[in-house]
Amino acid sequence: MNKTVKTLLLGLIAWIIPFLSSFFVWDVKTNAPSITLAWFYALMGFTGAIGLAIAAFYQFKDVHKDTVREGWKTGITWYIEMILLDLIFLVVLFGMTMTDYYHLLLTYLTPFVICVTIGYVKKPK
Repeated sequence: MNKTVKTLLLGLIAWIIPFLSSFFVWDVKTNAPSITLAWFYALMGFTGAIGLAIAAFYQFKDVHKDTVREGWKTGITWYIEMILLDLIFLVVLFGMTMTDYYHLLLTYLTPFVICVTIGYVKKPK
């Protein structure tokens, strides 16, 4: 499989796991979570960590050289991909306001930081 396609598909996996889990606790009638916001954000963080761990494992398991470059490239790619997917689904399709959306710009820096860190940790000595 093409490395770019693999990176994009793994980024989709990292994004879609928390997205799909939100459907289990989302009340369509009120357009709000059926649990408290604190629990909703905790669920998103937990399922996001699971998705990121799965995606990062498969992304970096065969990377042994240029690990730092791969970490930066993957981090930037996944950051942009997750932002675009959220813009398409949350803002355009589900009508989230941009004001409510802005915090996700900071939230999605987590996968970026993790990918860059993995790149440095895997760097050959």
